[in-house]
Amino acid sequence: MTAIAASLPSRAHRAWWAATHHLLPPVLYFLISFNLISLTTRLLNYDHDWLDVTSIVIASTTALVVAKVVLLVDRVRIIDKFRGAPLIQPILYKSLFYSLVLLVVRFVERWIDYSIDAGGPGAGFEVLLARMDWHRFIAVHLWILFCFLVYVAATELGALTGEGQLLRLFFRHRSRQHRLTRRQHVRALMELSRLAENTPRERLLDPASVEGHRLIALMDALRKQPATSSSPPQRSWQRSWGGVGVLRRRRGQGS
Repeated sequence: MTAIAASLPSRAHRAWWAATHHLLPPVLYFLISFNLISLTTRLLNYDHDWLDVTSIVIASTTALVVAKVVLLVDRVRIIDKFRGAPLIQPILYKSLFYSLVLLVVRFVERWIDYSIDAGGPGAGFEVLLARMDWHRFIAVHLWILFCFLVYVAATELGALTGEGQLLRLFFRHRSRQHRLTRRQHVRALMELSRLAENTPRERLLDPASVEGHRLIALMDALRKQPATSSSPPQRSWQRSWGGVGVLRRRRGQGS
């Protein structure tokens, strides 16, 4: 009993950190996006009060609602319906799914507000249909859909490359510490994936085979430069991107 009681704080901390880790990226993304949209709209309308505190509060509150919707929808199994499909399918599906759920949430939220003022759901619905600014409602939701497309594309690419890899490439990867530039690094990883997918295991692990030799070259190129080395990246590797064509030609000659 004592061990269980002692583990409760650590479990609570892990649960809190997992929820925060999942909620923080969409909150920051939509917070910046919605406030930027609100600011540019006021600037285009030649609004002298471009730093409107009320608009900032509304945009920030909307960002929190959207992030909460994302957190809740991600717990539904149907959201991963196109897992393993080409990236365009899960990106479009998730963006439309998120947008549809948020559309319902926004509509119900307005309905509740009008129902409280009108004294009942029926009267509130009639007032909603009469007073709703549908042009603005649809325009805002189109922007939300676009923001979802960008967000889902980034999250899908992040899941594809591995947790934290996009962050490392954008903010921590320094090309001078590696034998390859960022572009060559990504191409090498893609070629490594193709080799593993299309080559039998025995031939891939055979250093004497063309595929095995290529695997060794890729693994050596992906390693970091030695800490004491100040030599520039190997030019032989930079010229070796034609290895894919050579590999295919040799396969064709062998067949």
